[in-house]
Amino acid sequence: MEKARIGVISPGPEFSGTVLEVARELGLPVTVREGAPDEAVAVLRNWESDGRVEIVVARGSTASLLKKQSSLPIVGVEVSGLDIAEALCRAKTLGSRIIFVDLDRCPARYNYRKIAEIVGVEFDIRLFRPGDDLNRLLAGLGPEADCMVVGTEKWVVETAVARGMGAVLVHAGRELVQDALKKASDICHVRRRDVRLCQSFQAVLNNAYDGIMAVEKNEVTLFNHVAERITGLRTQDVLGRAVTAVCCSNAACRALYGDGEEVSGGLIYLGELPLVVNRLSGQVGPDNCATFITFQAADKIRRMEAKLRQELHNQGLVAKFRFHDIVGHSAMLAETVREARKYARSEAAVLITGESGTGKELFAQSMHNESNRRDGPFVAINCAALPESLLESELFGYEEGAFTGAKKGGKQGLFSLAHGGTIFLDEVGELSPGLQARLLRVLQEKEVMPVGGQKIVPVDVRVISATNRNVVRELDEGRFRSDLYFRLNVLHLQIPPLRERLEDVPELFTYFLERLAGPGGVERFNMPPALGEELKRHLWPGNARELQGFAERYVALGEENTDTHATFFALLEKLRLPGPHHSGPVELDGKLAIELGPMMDMERQILMQASRLIKGNRLEMARVLGISRTTLWKKLKDLEIN
Repeated sequence: MEKARIGVISPGPEFSGTVLEVARELGLPVTVREGAPDEAVAVLRNWESDGRVEIVVARGSTASLLKKQSSLPIVGVEVSGLDIAEALCRAKTLGSRIIFVDLDRCPARYNYRKIAEIVGVEFDIRLFRPGDDLNRLLAGLGPEADCMVVGTEKWVVETAVARGMGAVLVHAGRELVQDALKKASDICHVRRRDVRLCQSFQAVLNNAYDGIMAVEKNEVTLFNHVAERITGLRTQDVLGRAVTAVCCSNAACRALYGDGEEVSGGLIYLGELPLVVNRLSGQVGPDNCATFITFQAADKIRRMEAKLRQELHNQGLVAKFRFHDIVGHSAMLAETVREARKYARSEAAVLITGESGTGKELFAQSMHNESNRRDGPFVAINCAALPESLLESELFGYEEGAFTGAKKGGKQGLFSLAHGGTIFLDEVGELSPGLQARLLRVLQEKEVMPVGGQKIVPVDVRVISATNRNVVRELDEGRFRSDLYFRLNVLHLQIPPLRERLEDVPELFTYFLERLAGPGGVERFNMPPALGEELKRHLWPGNARELQGFAERYVALGEENTDTHATFFALLEKLRLPGPHHSGPVELDGKLAIELGPMMDMERQILMQASRLIKGNRLEMARVLGISRTTLWKKLKDLEIN
């Protein structure tokens, strides 16, 4: 937290020295200027204009003077009875007659009689007010050579000395200076907090969808941007004015304020614009009541209600992710995102292919949120998670009594729920031949028939499907219908595996750590370069899902040694142990047999045979073929090789 910027106006070197010493002990930055009360105002004006000081500390009458003229808060350092007693004791050793000169205050600040009694010093008291002629006051004291003046203000002492009188200044105790600086620091922090709260409130006020106007003690105290647009008045021309005057000059305000009585959901017309108005009275402080008026265009409320009903109807059927949620800056990922953004603008079906854990649904949701259907529902279903009989009823719905255990009244299918939005069919390659045929009809005819139903239900949905299977091989082996494939694969998006964009691994790992820590859990994790390089040495056959699991284990165990990162390296070493998904380097012992033909065909043969020999390890494949991973990825994509 930034330290408070405190300005101190000092009467002299002794007070300045005490202030600087105490400030150094407290660790507070202070700016000290010495000067008389008439010079203090000029110093204050400079501080107000340049902004270097947030609060001012001054002594006695100087503080009283500045409080009347300052926009900055003023903290006064008042001497204590103990300080006065100490000054009187000093004066007693220097003169026979003691005159105590102090500022006249009401009520009196000190019990002078009690001080004289405790110290055992008799003294006369002379009180003055700002503007009094101090020379005249001192002239009536008798023989000046016999008088010892004790003053709480430096200029009192200086005036006495100029007249040839002895004088002693009451010094402010160190504890009082310390209390004043602490108080100034606390006030600064409270003011900053209040300013932040006011700024937050103003931001909320100005970004509210409703027009807001408040009237307190017959004056307009709140007037936001929406109120400006509807009434045509500017906030600075309204705030602080009497509401009666504002209403007299503006018909819109007159209609909104009405008779000032409470109203809920009242309808008024400004020309042809219908407004729904709410007027509410509320307590502001202990003895003050205000009227709050909120208003909104009726057609906007209708649109919001319609949207709310739609969202309630499709509860949970929303896409949470957008393209900016996709973590990584590799060229391969950037190209995939760029292609997906283009696809988002289309209404055509999209087939997303990629290994398990590469983020296929993340891309599907992002495309939905950037499409013209973003306000519609996003319905996702995993086609491999349900048996065929249940999956059919989930996709297309069913009528009451369609089968044993059918819900009374039937049930809407997911295609119907997705009407006006997007349906995401994950693991579409797992569909049975029978369901493939039914899905093909839905895609062709844009209509569904619930299980056990007799009526056709038209649907308007965009289909995004995904699979981690080699669909071309499934077609060749007859497990997937070619006509359905060409319906689903109008636009094709291939998600690169994590091993082909290893430069994204450190950033993705950091993202998982911060998300696991939760809000306010940890500040941004600074990845040491050595850890990042170590992460990139592993090929992550499980892709982002494997990396997320690694991050979860790392957070659960905690780092034992932040210097050596022993836990990190131990967990990573376990991942590299040989297993069913070991992805270490591959030695090529085989040879490729290529049939002579067009260059594109020969490239296809080379890539497909190399892929089989290397068992799909694209990093190793790029190394053996002597090309970059990006070039390999583009060639595989252009030749539609999964």
